[in-house]
Amino acid sequence: MSKTLVMNFLNEAGQKTAVRLNNVKDAVTEAEVSAAMDVIIAKNIFTTTGGDLKFKDSAEIVDKNSTELSVK
Repeated sequence: MSKTLVMNFLNEAGQKTAVRLNNVKDAVTEAEVSAAMDVIIAKNIFTTTGGDLKFKDSAEIVDKNSTELSVK
C-alpha cells in the first residue's frame, strides 16, 4: 500500500496546481500539512506556467492498493 499526499494550490492566474509527495507517513496530521503548504507558499519554492503559488486550496491523502494477478 502506498500513500500519496496531494496538496492543491491556486497560482497567480487562479489556476489549481497540485504538488504530490509519495510515501507519506501514516501519522501525518492536518496541521502538519497546512504548515508545510504555508512554507511552500512563503518560501516561493515552486512556480507554474500561471505564476507563483499564492493560496492553499485543498489537500488529501490518496491510498493506492494493488493486487498482483498471476496470468501466466
